[in-house]
Amino acid sequence: MTPVVPDFDHYPIVHLPTALQITADALVVTWDDGAESTFPLLWLREYSLDPVTFNHQTREQNLAVIDLPNNVSLSAASIAADGMIQVTFESEGLTSSYHPGWLRTHCPQNPTPQYTLPDRVLWSAKDGSVPPRFDGRNIADNAVFEGWLGAMRAYGVGLIEQLPVAPGTLETVIDRIGPIRATNFGRLYDVENKADTNSNAYTAQPLRAHTDLATREYQPGIQFFFCMANEVRQGASILSDGFAIAERIRQDHPEQYAFLTDHPVMFVNKDKDSEYRYEVPIFETDYRGNLTTVRFTYWLRAPMTGDITTIKRFHEATSLLHHYADHTDFQIRFRLAPGDLVGFDNRRVFHGRDGFDPSEGARWFRGCYLEREEIESRLRVLDRNKRLAGV
Repeated sequence: MTPVVPDFDHYPIVHLPTALQITADALVVTWDDGAESTFPLLWLREYSLDPVTFNHQTREQNLAVIDLPNNVSLSAASIAADGMIQVTFESEGLTSSYHPGWLRTHCPQNPTPQYTLPDRVLWSAKDGSVPPRFDGRNIADNAVFEGWLGAMRAYGVGLIEQLPVAPGTLETVIDRIGPIRATNFGRLYDVENKADTNSNAYTAQPLRAHTDLATREYQPGIQFFFCMANEVRQGASILSDGFAIAERIRQDHPEQYAFLTDHPVMFVNKDKDSEYRYEVPIFETDYRGNLTTVRFTYWLRAPMTGDITTIKRFHEATSLLHHYADHTDFQIRFRLAPGDLVGFDNRRVFHGRDGFDPSEGARWFRGCYLEREEIESRLRVLDRNKRLAGV
């Protein structure tokens, strides 16, 4: 069966086309609300659903742009009774149909996505709603599950309470999102005090605010801790919003912000059978200058290189970063109870802990990593499924 749209989504028909105009290089569509959309003929040809151009099983293109005709023109265009727009490409004699809901959504000049990811919300210690909490007894409910994922996207953190305390619980929940990312610590890892350890995390010592695995070219996006046991009096979990801290530094200390954004730092992890290293600024930005990643595993820095002035500037900038990341204005402290699962954005949120006395009992968190994009993908699919179900 020929699909009516070139993907697996559902596009409600909110507006119907009322008139078409063929120009030398475009099809202009007038809609029933008076809006106009201009679709370049090359654009229409590229998204033809004919079996040569488009694979009906994979919903992917068969042809590249270079495979398309050099000169594209239309010999006819019409509107069917159901609102489908039908055009005939003159040089090939090819007739193609386009779904009005899909066309309106993907108009090149004014695309209107059916779903947008939750906006990121900066937070500090005064925001009592962080971390957002969800009832693990209802996590099978898609609405609760979606709320948790949305919290991790918006706030960089979300906490599920009262999950079953069992070895397979963490995997069961995370597998609903997407594939777990394995690292040199394994697919899953147990954070507890260990006599023979290869990481500060596996001790009882306090840990300042940091992100994990700054040594990796692509630092893991999301980190999870599932509490299996917590019998010690201390050892509180600590989180602070690295994006909020970076924004404070940008506003109040622009020179240090520029250094943290522009100056690369070498992070290195040397273990018995592995060695990872990556050099990159602590604050990473995209091509628009927007902050995308905060990277700072402070105990995995290689010795600094450069002249005296550069090293002095480095210590000033990173000391400022530590000051804010460890400050009570930005930090939230909370205790994980058995059955609690916290997920947080490892490329945004700093985490740490207070020290504890391991002689008091067990403090056992089972952990794993996942990529940011898996949460974003799952949110889109959950929303798509609601549209398919007519919710």
